[in-house]
This record gives sequence, structure tokens and C-alpha cells, in this order.
Amino acid sequence: MGTQREFAIWDKSGSGVLTETPLIYKACREGKLGSVHSYSDGCIYQTVFTYLCGRPDEQFIEEHPELIYESRLVCMTPDWEEYIRGLSVKFILKRELMEPLNSESVKKLRGLPEGYSLSPFTREIFEEHPFDHGRNYKDYEDFAANGAGTAVLFDGKVVSACSSFITLGDQVELDVSTDPEHRRKGLADHCVYEMLRQSYDKKLTVHWDAQNVMSSEMAKSHGFVPVAEYAVYWLERG
Repeated sequence: MGTQREFAIWDKSGSGVLTETPLIYKACREGKLGSVHSYSDGCIYQTVFTYLCGRPDEQFIEEHPELIYESRLVCMTPDWEEYIRGLSVKFILKRELMEPLNSESVKKLRGLPEGYSLSPFTREIFEEHPFDHGRNYKDYEDFAANGAGTAVLFDGKVVSACSSFITLGDQVELDVSTDPEHRRKGLADHCVYEMLRQSYDKKLTVHWDAQNVMSSEMAKSHGFVPVAEYAVYWLERG
């Protein structure tokens, strides 16, 4: 999913429709994550993001305003984008979807700073759910069998982590986080590097959805290739 830092703002005049299929959207569509709300001309998939498919139905929206307000909206069709842009949009964020990667990292890393150590996701780390990592898995056994993850520790505390957010078949979504007090030390790079190695060993293909320039640049430095930019809308209740 990308780093938990500042979000990028949509700065393009053209369409922000997403024409690719993110893993999280696919998981929701297959009933593995979130909820599905269907109507005659379309469907709304609500999970980490709310994916708007088909054509909007004003009556359905009036009856279910909670589906599009206070949600991160992704338009999967031009019809939905035209409709959303006609409402009271508070802000528009930009994300960059990477081509899924099935290989180890290509990045050359320096050693960790003094006092930091690298660890795979042990049972203890998993059950701590640092930065909320691992919560989409049933338990540690499920994660160990189907996911991947690495953490950096400082004074016994997890200060950076990269793990699979969700597993769908042999596909995983990458999630990476670092404590603000420990950033700019290359910790996240070490976590990503090891998470990719674990995933490759398990024959898992890794997906990365970058939410800002820093996340995008990090992804590319490890071997990911951008495939699409898209807009995420946030509506203000009027």
C-alpha cells in the first residue's frame, strides 16, 4: 500500500479514473475483504478504498449516502468520475499503482544504523500488530503460511515494518510503515528488501500502491515499475 507519510495531491487536469485492477479491489470483489453493494447499473465495493463501478444511481446514493461520504473514493469508470466531480469535493489525492513484482529487490543497501536490528515477523511481533500490520490474517499460523513480513527493532520496540496487508492466492499487497522519530535512516528500505526476499522464496507476487512521491521512488528503487496514476476523492457533506 505504500508508506504512511504525507499524501500526494492530484495535480492533473485530466481523468483520474483507475483502469487497472488493484489487489485490494480484487479481494473485495471476490468477497475476501470489505463489503459489496450492488444495484441495477453498477456496484460499490467498500474496503480500504471505496471503488465505484458502472454508472451512478442517484436514488441509490440518496438512500445510502454513507457509501460515498467520509470514504476514499476511487472511480473505476468515467461516468462515476463525472458524477463525483459534480459534487462538493473537499480534496483529491493522487496514487500510483505499480506493476506487480515477482522477484527479489534490486536495491543496494547500506548496513543498519547502530542500535537497530532486523527481524522477521515472529509470533510476538505479529501479535503486537505494529502499525496495524497483520490484522487481515486469521492468526500467526495463517500469516506465516501465506504472508511475509520483516521489522526493524530499536530497544526491543518495532520502529519500522513491512509486511503483506492481504494475501489472495499467490498475490500479496505490500504495506510499509516507520515510526516518525526513526525516519530517514533507511529502515523501511531494509524491511522492504527482506519482505520481497521472503515473498520471492514463497513464490508470492507483490503489489505496491504508492500514495506519494517518496513511496513511489522507494518502490522503483526496489525494482517496481509504475503502471498507472489515479485519483482518490474525498467528498464534503453539503
